[in-house]
Amino acid sequence: MSAPLPGARVRETVLPLLVPAGRTTAMGVFGGYQLNEAAGATVDGAGAGRLAVCVTVGALSIRAAIGGSRPLLRRVTADPAQTAD
Repeated sequence: MSAPLPGARVRETVLPLLVPAGRTTAMGVFGGYQLNEAAGATVDGAGAGRLAVCVTVGALSIRAAIGGSRPLLRRVTADPAQTAD
């Protein structure tokens, strides 16, 4: 297996997830802040803590899925001259 393949696979998996998730999270935080400000409510740390936990669990899940698929990638790319029967 060539060395650049795992790195390329990680980039192709993480970037399409990271960009929309980051934008969506930022828009949600901004919108929530604006709504709280318009309503005169205060922002508590519990919601921010839950958001941080969810983002962390999601990132760890993606990392685990990428790591778990490595043996399959190695097996599939071990013999590049496979033919369909």
